[in-house]
Amino acid sequence: MMALHFPVRGTAVCLALCTGLILCSPTRASEPRVKWNVAGTTEGLWNISGGKAGWCNLLEASVETRLWKGARLETAAISTYNLNLPVADDLQVFSNLDAGPDKAFRLIQAGIGQDFTPWLTAFAGLRNMDADHFTTPFTGLFTNASHGNFPILSSNFPLATYPLAALCLHAEFRITENLTLRESVYNGVASDRLDRQFRFCPASDGMFNIASLNYHVGPEEEHHGFYTLGYACGTAPADGLDGKTFNYALWGLVEQPFLHIGENHLGALLQGGTSPADRSGCRYYWGAGVILTCLQGKGIRAGLVVNRALYADGRETDVELTGSFPVCDWLTLQPALHHIRTSGHAIAAAQLRAVVEIGN
Repeated sequence: MMALHFPVRGTAVCLALCTGLILCSPTRASEPRVKWNVAGTTEGLWNISGGKAGWCNLLEASVETRLWKGARLETAAISTYNLNLPVADDLQVFSNLDAGPDKAFRLIQAGIGQDFTPWLTAFAGLRNMDADHFTTPFTGLFTNASHGNFPILSSNFPLATYPLAALCLHAEFRITENLTLRESVYNGVASDRLDRQFRFCPASDGMFNIASLNYHVGPEEEHHGFYTLGYACGTAPADGLDGKTFNYALWGLVEQPFLHIGENHLGALLQGGTSPADRSGCRYYWGAGVILTCLQGKGIRAGLVVNRALYADGRETDVELTGSFPVCDWLTLQPALHHIRTSGHAIAAAQLRAVVEIGN
């Protein structure tokens, strides 16, 4: 099995951030004042058709500290280290760990969240949008980057998706027990540089707005079904031109278990969206799959999904077969196989991922 290895500087900075905040904050026996989490992911990638292999690493650290009543300070940072990437010339990027150039420290969240009522919460500060609008129980299983953020957004806007962040005002309104509206307004250009992240400059950077209406069937902590409709629109600097351009996108997501056997269930995933303007780099996307969840087997999950994206300069279909296998409370292994067809050229690729996670 692959050994875990991360950049020393990135590890030190992230862990120092966690440790410093923990030591400086008192805790209660009933409910900790400080919640923390550290996760390390290492992954081997292999382009079976081309023979090229690579190595991808991600270290994540997050701390949430309670402040006054209903308020909390939320911070998170990542460190990345890659070797010999990318291993394929795919458009969607079959590994959602690939963050591009190595960087020992990226701040992806830093701000204050406030619960005003049981039905209304808000956040102001530096934020990343993926978990708010796209990370769901079924999509979180798959490794293709299109499940972290649909390509109709990530290819068309300079937005705050992994590994970038931007200043944001985010609000969640629970209309009913099962229906939630999420609304986010970001600075138009995201970054991973500290000297550019904490800025709100709509005149030069534009603005980005994203919202989703989410309905979950039954208790939120039990996955009986999840439905989402969303939109995004915004302005951003035009490449090589003066001024800014406007673009928009619409999407939907359905997750529905349909066969239950004891504590195990088989579910279906259907998602898709469009950004039809001529200026869009990716105009259409859809994905469909099935997921088997074995709760009796320590949360073992397996899934098969097809992702199809239509770009202005090509089209791509990725068929992914993967499974998540918990070894113990803090270690999970995940192999994956991909068949990727890009504008008529097909390849096969494989991954083996190991995740170590600790926290309270």
